Amino acid sequence: MKKLMLCGLLAMGSLTTYAQASFSRPQDATECSNAFFKALLDEDSNALNNILADDFSIVSFDGQQVDRDMLSQGVAQGYIVVDTGITSGIRTRDYGDVGVVTGTWNVKGKIENNGFQNEVTYTVVSVKKGGSWKVSAVQLTPVR
Repeated sequence: MKKLMLCGLLAMGSLTTYAQASFSRPQDATECSNAFFKALLDEDSNALNNILADDFSIVSFDGQQVDRDMLSQGVAQGYIVVDTGITSGIRTRDYGDVGVVTGTWNVKGKIENNGFQNEVTYTVVSVKKGGSWKVSAVQLTPVR
């Protein structure tokens, strides 16, 4: 059992190194927002860790606030699964090192094996810090 866990940890370390090496840095707030939704769709916690600011938070469509570590772990452990997700109506407002991206996200997936299918409007706030764009905050609101 210990050998199996060690092998798993080594494999995860190799994947993390590969993922970090192959991750391309967003050049603006729009690319940063797109990378966030792509990481969720791909269920790629390594990409999420690369794109999320340390103080990241998301207010989900059920009103719950989730921090960076909780979202990343939820994706890594399969608690959060996005089966399909299509963004549309994307609008970006740039304010120097801050960008606000809004749009609509048609999403279908599962949270802890509870299925959902929603159309939500979103706001993604991205910041340029230390030369890299990071997602700082996300707000999801159901369309009724």
